[in-house]
Amino acid sequence: MTSTKHLTATVLVATVLLGAALPVGAADLSQLGLSQSQVDALNAQLTAPAVAPGISFGSPVAFGAGWGQAFFGIGGQTEPKNNPNVDNVDGSASLGMGIGDPYTLVGLEGVVTAISLNNGFGEDGDVSLKLHRVLPGRSGIAIGVDNTTRWGAAKGTKAGTYAAFTKVMDLNGDTARFPVPVAFNIGVGNGRFAKPGSPNDVGVFGSLSVAPWRQVSFIADFDGRDANAGISVVPFPRVPMIVTLGAIHLGQRYNTDTEFAGGLGYLFSF
Repeated sequence: MTSTKHLTATVLVATVLLGAALPVGAADLSQLGLSQSQVDALNAQLTAPAVAPGISFGSPVAFGAGWGQAFFGIGGQTEPKNNPNVDNVDGSASLGMGIGDPYTLVGLEGVVTAISLNNGFGEDGDVSLKLHRVLPGRSGIAIGVDNTTRWGAAKGTKAGTYAAFTKVMDLNGDTARFPVPVAFNIGVGNGRFAKPGSPNDVGVFGSLSVAPWRQVSFIADFDGRDANAGISVVPFPRVPMIVTLGAIHLGQRYNTDTEFAGGLGYLFSF
């Protein structure tokens, strides 16, 4: 179950903390001498959900956790019915946190993952690291390494490195009362991002997401091997929790079946 963990981590890493400020009335803001468009823009920010919905479904993104942020997630996927070596459904769990400040210098995110919930929880797993920086214009860059430390069955996998760039923009302009964010993500890496059987080769991955509502996004993703598609939802606006569901291995490349996958992530601030 080495592929499931990447979906779990993706649900979490794509979480961008927007803040948990209480709504402020437009009348109160207008007393500051702001124009109506400025009032609308501020109200949209101040009443935004505690977290944004996910922006990728299999590919790493350039945004990550910094100091004061930690997260937990659980994810899973169905397995091919003709595979006698695994259960029809399995999952993984991840725990991560950040150090540093990606806005002023760099942030370092670390994630510890147990790669199976069925077969001896915690007996197999790995550690992944990501160094990331937020850039002007709602964008960011990151370099990371998957499986840098491995134990149990995960020892059979190789570590992989990657670099990613992520950009967020508003489809209907940054002055709209309720902007529609679009996130574009692209990167290169080896290991799980390369063709199976050639872990030292370099593959290209990327994703595109659009959030027509502030608590919902639709995602198209290519993780370097397979196409994936999903929907990400923030069920409760004041709770920093994300649920992402979708299909992976679309197109059934490399003799893989299309499977259902999903994950739940929760962000802690301290």
